[in-house]
Amino acid sequence: MDIREIENVIDNLHKRHPAFSGTKEQVTYELLSAFEDLCSLSVMSSMLNPLALRKITDHMDALNQALYWVEKSDLPTATVQIATDISEERYNQCVSLLTNYAYPYSVICSGYISFSRKRLLAKVDDNTVTFDFPADHNNSAWSDILREASQSTLGSFMDCINPVKIAKANAELQKRVRIEDGCLCYELTNEIIDPFLEIANDQWNSSKTLPDSWKFDLFTLDDYRQAWTCIAALCYIHFLSCITIKDPLIRLRNSTIILTISKIVDYIVSISGLKKESVESIVKYITFEPSKRNVDIMYQPITVLSNELTIIAPMLFLGSRPERNLLAVVSSRSDSEHSKEVNDLEDLMVQEIEAAIPRATTLKLTKHKNLGGRLPDVDFGLLDAASNAALLCELKWFAAADSSKEVYAREDEVTHGCKQSESIMTYAMSDRKRFIKQVFDVDDGDKIDLFCCVVARHNIRTQHKYIPVIDLKKLKELFSSKPISSVFHAIRNHEYEESLPEDASITYQVIKYGDFTFKIPAICFESMPL
Repeated sequence: MDIREIENVIDNLHKRHPAFSGTKEQVTYELLSAFEDLCSLSVMSSMLNPLALRKITDHMDALNQALYWVEKSDLPTATVQIATDISEERYNQCVSLLTNYAYPYSVICSGYISFSRKRLLAKVDDNTVTFDFPADHNNSAWSDILREASQSTLGSFMDCINPVKIAKANAELQKRVRIEDGCLCYELTNEIIDPFLEIANDQWNSSKTLPDSWKFDLFTLDDYRQAWTCIAALCYIHFLSCITIKDPLIRLRNSTIILTISKIVDYIVSISGLKKESVESIVKYITFEPSKRNVDIMYQPITVLSNELTIIAPMLFLGSRPERNLLAVVSSRSDSEHSKEVNDLEDLMVQEIEAAIPRATTLKLTKHKNLGGRLPDVDFGLLDAASNAALLCELKWFAAADSSKEVYAREDEVTHGCKQSESIMTYAMSDRKRFIKQVFDVDDGDKIDLFCCVVARHNIRTQHKYIPVIDLKKLKELFSSKPISSVFHAIRNHEYEESLPEDASITYQVIKYGDFTFKIPAICFESMPL
C-alpha cells in the first residue's frame, strides 16, 4: 500500500468504535465527561509525578479530534434530554476512543499535513510509515519548537500560581462542598468566589500579550477578560470540589458544569457588572461551532447541547491561554476592529525593538518608510555607522500557533514576509546609494553593507533558506546583551537559534494505529520520554 492508501484506511478506522452509539449530543456529553475525568486523574497523578500534567495536552488534542468525528458521523441529533449518568462500560468506551483512537490519529495527522505541505518526506516499508525532514531542511524548525515548548500553557501558568493562595481558597471551599443524591453541591458566596477570581486573573496575566485598550467589534478585550475570569473562577471551584469525590462514578457524573446559556450570562453579569449585551456576544464567541472548518474545542470551550443547555469541561478553561484562543476565533471572522489593532501591534513591535536598542550617536533608525510604487514599506531599519552596515526588518505579528494547521498558516505569513524582504533587497541593490538616501537620509551609502530579516512575534518552523527569521523576544535579548555589530553578525549567521539541550536528541515519536506504525520526527528529552 502507498501512503495515500494507508491514509484512507486510517481515516475510517474509528467509525466502527462502540463509542459511536446514541445521539450526537449524548456522545458529546459523554466524551466531555470522560475527558474531564481523565484530566482529573492526571492532576491527581501529578502529586507523585509532575510529568503527568503533560497528558492533559494530549487529552485536549484527543477530545478535539473525537468531537470532530462525532460531528461528521451519521449519528442522529437528540430529541430527548441527555442522560447524565454514565456507566462504567460506557466510560471505558469513551476513554478508549479518546486515548487509543483520537489521540494517536491526531498525531499522525500532523505528519500527513507536513507531508502534504512538502515539509516532510514519507517512506512506506511494509506497514511502517516513516516521516523525515528533507536533507536540506532548515534547522530553524527545532529552534522554534524548543522556544514554543518552553512557553507551554501549563508550565508557564504553574510557575506563576501561588500555592498558598490556592490552598487557602480551596480550604474554605471544601467546607461548603457536599453531595446530595449523587449530585455535587457547593456555595457561591463572595468569600468563596473572590479568591478564585484572583487566581483566574493570575492565569490570564501569565499569558497576556495584548494592550488593555484592544477592541473588537462587539466588546473590548477587558470585557472579555472579566467575563472569562468569571467562568474560569467557576471552573476552578467546580474542579476542586469534584476532584475530592471518592466514588469514581459520582465523580464522573459531576465532572462537567451543566447550565443554560441564560444562567451563564446572568452569572457573569452579576459578578462583573458588564452589560448583558456584551456578555451575550462574548459567550457566543466562545461557544463551540463544530460544523465550521478548523474549529477547536480549546478556542470555544462552551458546548451547547439540546434546548440551550450547555456543558463546560472545567479543564478547557483551566488549561487554556485565553487571550490567544480568543484571537484564533476572532481572526477567523470579519472583525474590522481586530484588523486595525493588528496594524497597531506592529507599531508596538517597533516600540519594543527601539526600547531594547542602546542609544549611540553612530546609530540611525527609520520606521514605516514608504518606497513608492508596489513595493512594500520598510517596517523598521537600523543603520550603524560604526560597522558600516544596515539592517532592514519586515515585521509580522500573530498569535502563537497551537496545531499543525496553524503552524503552517503562520509559516505562510512568514514566507510572505520573506518575499517582501527579497523585493526590498532587489530594489535596494539596483541602486544602493539612492536607497540608503531614501530610507536613512544618509549620503554616500553605496559602500554600506545592507541585509534584511523578518521579525515575527511567535515565529515557528521557519523554512526560508536566505532570509533570516527571528522571534521578537530573541531579537530584543540580542540588542540588550550584545554590541550592534555582534547582533548583526548573529542574525546573518543564524546564531540566535536555540541549541538542543544536552539531554535532548532528534528521534521519532512512534505511533501504532490499526495495523500500521507511524514514525514522526520529534525532540526527545531523557527526563521526558515519548
